[in-house]
Amino acid sequence: MSVAAAGDETAGDRGLDSLFEKHGERVRVLLQALSGDGHAVGEGTPYDEIWALRFVLSHPEDAEAARNAAETLRWRAENKDMLAAAARGERLKRFESIEPLVVAQYHGETSTGAPLYIIRAGISNTMALTNTHTHEQMVEFMMYRKELGFLLCDAITRKTNKLTKLVTVNDLSHVSLLAGTDKRFTAVLGAASKLSETLYPQLLDRAVLINAPYIFGAIWSIIKGLMSAKTRAKVAVCGSSDTRKGDISKCPFAKLINLETVPSFLGGGCRCAGGCVRGVSNEQTVMVGMSNPEDGLTPATIAARDKLKVYVDVEAGDKVACYVRVEQRGVEVAAALRPASGGKQAETTLLQKFKHKSDLGAWEKVIDIPQKGTLVLVLNNEYSMLNSKSVKYRVAVLEASDAERLSTIDDDRV
Repeated sequence: MSVAAAGDETAGDRGLDSLFEKHGERVRVLLQALSGDGHAVGEGTPYDEIWALRFVLSHPEDAEAARNAAETLRWRAENKDMLAAAARGERLKRFESIEPLVVAQYHGETSTGAPLYIIRAGISNTMALTNTHTHEQMVEFMMYRKELGFLLCDAITRKTNKLTKLVTVNDLSHVSLLAGTDKRFTAVLGAASKLSETLYPQLLDRAVLINAPYIFGAIWSIIKGLMSAKTRAKVAVCGSSDTRKGDISKCPFAKLINLETVPSFLGGGCRCAGGCVRGVSNEQTVMVGMSNPEDGLTPATIAARDKLKVYVDVEAGDKVACYVRVEQRGVEVAAALRPASGGKQAETTLLQKFKHKSDLGAWEKVIDIPQKGTLVLVLNNEYSMLNSKSVKYRVAVLEASDAERLSTIDDDRV
């Protein structure tokens, strides 16, 4: 897999000087056309020659470049408040209910310093997202995230004098066929992809799909139909099926990026405190839930002969408050600490397995953390052959003041 997609005008030298030498006249024509139509463009505005260059590179015909650039300027005027917030690095209140369900974030960089946008599709909760938000709200959120990427790439471009594009890395670990074929969310992806092609030309370098499951073919046949041929040409599939265990070097993706900046679940060397992407532990393998904003509890259903694992990255000396409520019958509860060093080092048992029944009410405990690692709280229903169990839970690292106050919680039921 090469850095640039087939047919890319920037497949060779991405230096701005050489690009303007080749395309400078078309850039000037585009800016003159936009200015003549009453748009504020050119030197001294955000919409200068560097901005216009991306449209010229994406559209071989001047009229097409002008049409898309004008549409972009109209869209940016209509969405100026959202775009201004993105420029200030503000998190918008109207996206607060969306962000916990979409496990995605700009994190890490390529070998040339371009940003990576990492998506953990398998543990993002698209069903909860589409059940609680409109199509328009979700598309707007996607475009807000795209603007953040554009701002990063534009800043690097101006600093390095080289046209910079982003690489998206979509981790497909734990993707299910059901989640992959949610028609409402695939419609959102299709709309966002179409808008991005108009509003953010020459922004996407490569879209890397990694840890593809065996059902990937069925999912891809649906998603690719929503993409233009130009976007599909930028998609690359990594041959590694599990970057947690396998050799990341087998994936051409590894040659593009600075592995030390990439999260450990992708085979990289980064283990951010609290998790590298959206505060979700690098060890988490189950879909994120949708917690109640009033009590912070996350509901979940644990199928018969199955278990739920909740992961929280912790430091030595942390105190972690755990709360579990079972709606009917009971589940087995246990907790262990997975060392930060990884490898084959054994987990440390922090809470011996016991059965907690619904008639006992809520179970609460503050667990002391002896060393850096990942706390794994296990709610086990494997012993039940027929009955699924509905639970609500909360696991959180306490602030110092809260830890002192809650350290006296009665845990006689353990």
